[in-house]
Amino acid sequence: MHEEDHLEKVGVKKEMTWKTHMLLGAIAGYWAYPSWKGSVIGATMALVPDIDQARSKLGHFLGPVSKMLQKGLGHRTLTHSWVILLLPAAFWGDSPEGWAALWGLLSHLISDMLVGRIQLFWPLRMGWVGVRLSRALYGTVDRLVFYAAIVYIIYMGYM
Repeated sequence: MHEEDHLEKVGVKKEMTWKTHMLLGAIAGYWAYPSWKGSVIGATMALVPDIDQARSKLGHFLGPVSKMLQKGLGHRTLTHSWVILLLPAAFWGDSPEGWAALWGLLSHLISDMLVGRIQLFWPLRMGWVGVRLSRALYGTVDRLVFYAAIVYIIYMGYM
């Protein structure tokens, strides 16, 4: 069993919520492609790495695929590695949409590294990359980032 999966089984939540991922992805997508379309692409792509977890928002939608990924590779391996960053180029090439998608994915990987660890260099066995937090801090960091992102969006809306 992978370390991250074991921690979740014993009740340790080591990840940002889907709402925080979407919000950060929307901001990142907008910065890459300043439009509503950039925000939507970034927000959507920010959910994609969690397809390897059957309980995630996207995992519920993809059902068997998510269960297969989670059981076969574990959470935060393939879909939380550099490999996932190839998707935007494959689907959009070098376009504004592709950049928004890339930044949405990056926002997910970076935010997960703030509250836990990911296999960034998968399939190489170079270990888990990220910040180890105490149990009490996971939810606190998620909430702080979520509300800071909302404040940022409101502030930028007035600029």
